[in-house]
Amino acid sequence: MLVSEKLNGYGPLAGVKVVELCEWVAAPATVRVLSEMGAEIMKVEPLWGDAQRTQGPGFGCEQTEEEDPTIDLNNTNKNWIALNLKDPEAMEVMMKLLSEADVFVNNWRDKALVKVGLDYNSLKEKFPTLIWAQMRGYGEYGPEKDTPGFDAVCWAARGGVANVFREDGESPAIPPQAFGDYNAASILSGGILAALFNRTRTGKGDKVVCNLYGAAIWGGNIGVMATQFGAPYPKSRHHVPNPFNNTYKTKDDKWMLICMPQYDKYYNMMMEITGNSEHIDQPDTCNLPALKKSEKQPEVIQWLESAFVTKTFEEWDEILREHEVPHQKCFRYTDIIKDEEAYDNDSLRWVEYEEFGKKALPMSPLRFDSAGDPPVILSKPIGYHTVEIMKNLGYDDEKIAAMEENGGIKCWHGKELPDTIFKSKRQEAGEAACNW
Repeated sequence: MLVSEKLNGYGPLAGVKVVELCEWVAAPATVRVLSEMGAEIMKVEPLWGDAQRTQGPGFGCEQTEEEDPTIDLNNTNKNWIALNLKDPEAMEVMMKLLSEADVFVNNWRDKALVKVGLDYNSLKEKFPTLIWAQMRGYGEYGPEKDTPGFDAVCWAARGGVANVFREDGESPAIPPQAFGDYNAASILSGGILAALFNRTRTGKGDKVVCNLYGAAIWGGNIGVMATQFGAPYPKSRHHVPNPFNNTYKTKDDKWMLICMPQYDKYYNMMMEITGNSEHIDQPDTCNLPALKKSEKQPEVIQWLESAFVTKTFEEWDEILREHEVPHQKCFRYTDIIKDEEAYDNDSLRWVEYEEFGKKALPMSPLRFDSAGDPPVILSKPIGYHTVEIMKNLGYDDEKIAAMEENGGIKCWHGKELPDTIFKSKRQEAGEAACNW
């Protein structure tokens, strides 16, 4: 049974058909977002599979032929077909899929798309209502337009992230792998939805493009502008422009981050609750223009450091909450996995692996009141749905076998795997409806 049949018309994108020709993270994650809105996904892999299938050990994850937690991160709720697009008969299958599709998402480079006839200009003539969407490393123009790219180089390195998130004077940071991919995926999925909406008015398809480098620049908005006014990044926490937007260590060696952008408004209150009342209304530190002119940011930071180190985080947490000071302890991922807040709001969801046991799967954060928390069905091996999809397209068993024999397609010949639907915490407790 196809995954879409199990979802039973779930979500605001129920009935929307998406053909995916994507590997790695950013583009498949874009499609995962659409799947969690109810779109029917046909994921087309090469016969050797999405290259992300090779990456588990590099992330520290384990995998088997039948289960792959790393591939699940970007590929839940999808149907799987494996095609050799160099084979003319397999390309006919691809074209049949596209003829029924509303959206085609890819992350191939332009030259490769042109070579097989899947570029925008070729497809818009054949399928004028199709939304054609592409995830790129760099933009469509300029010297890097044909350069391959991953988020580590396009987003973290060239996008400035690795070199501005670090403490000034330290080595560049190493962001979690694929951090930028998921940011870009959210942007591209939004663009696809806008194009689908516009098609309801015009009846025409469109081309939607997002790139990792541009997503990094967009995310670095404030830093890019501040740099042009003489406040470049990276920064030292001892010299930040606003001491109330900074990290501080508590008595029990916990780090917390405070974010109080309205320094002028809350200056006196912060001086009072941190035991620095003698500095209330101090003219050279009580507002940001005066502080910038006096260059006493390190002095104010020292006042706060000396105060915060006198109490534990739990003690400061109570005080800061009482005065509605936005703050949090600086979590690691080990903290997040144990954080019930994440499960209460379905930001993390427990899934069960036969081989690996219970694991927390991150969820896309968008929710619709009409749809509720989305169902989650884990990924499948290469070519798992090839036979069923091709039969739905009119191919018989004899033709399917012949095409596999000739290397045009790959079918799954292992055991049938369960389409277990994993629910959110609130759904499991009967506190939220399952609208599927």
